[in-house]
Amino acid sequence: MVDSHMIDIHIKELDQFLKAENITFLNDLTASDNVLSFEALKKWGESEVLNKYRIAEAYVVDTLADLIFLNQHIRLNNLEFQARVFQSIDNAKKWLREFIGDHHDY
Repeated sequence: MVDSHMIDIHIKELDQFLKAENITFLNDLTASDNVLSFEALKKWGESEVLNKYRIAEAYVVDTLADLIFLNQHIRLNNLEFQARVFQSIDNAKKWLREFIGDHHDY
């Protein structure tokens, strides 16, 4: 189980790595062996550190349970960015390109 402490570590490392202007996030959860706790997901979505970089965020899942869970997360939280859940990585990439244009290679 990925908990809030693990998310804190991940956010800190991303902040040090990114040092970029606005970007999109693509989270492919289809091969993940870990399960995010709702608290960890909430912390990820509300992170002021990451929100300074985010334009939009796409989640790719392969189970109905993950689809429902992430849609609930998006609906119940006041995210400062656009977010959607997909069951296809190609559809997620297409949606993200709407925010950044086709000049980035995914």
